[in-house]
Amino acid sequence: MRWNAAYVFSYGHPVPGREAIALQNFADAQTFFGKLAADDKCSEPEIFHHGYGGGMMIVKAESPEILHEILLTEEARKIISTASFTSAGFRYEMYNTGENLMDSMMLYAGVGTELGYL
Repeated sequence: MRWNAAYVFSYGHPVPGREAIALQNFADAQTFFGKLAADDKCSEPEIFHHGYGGGMMIVKAESPEILHEILLTEEARKIISTASFTSAGFRYEMYNTGENLMDSMMLYAGVGTELGYL
């Protein structure tokens, strides 16, 4: 499968007093995306964690639309809401990759040229 879009979920230290919930939610997120990966809806989640707390999880899919549909599910929304209450600095962003990356860069360069900045 080609990966053309990715969500990057970033998180910091757990909020004091909420550590157990934050860790359980992280495990729930891994399980959630792992099941979707087994169904070929997305990639296995890639986890990057620094030794002093915090890190990121990257999940890729064939299109931004597929990722958006995943995040609209009740389970994903609950995981995201829980993370926002339990992990300092939690955020998520969509990135282009694969074929979408080249389309995005071409559009960016075209606009920059049209505006006279490139």
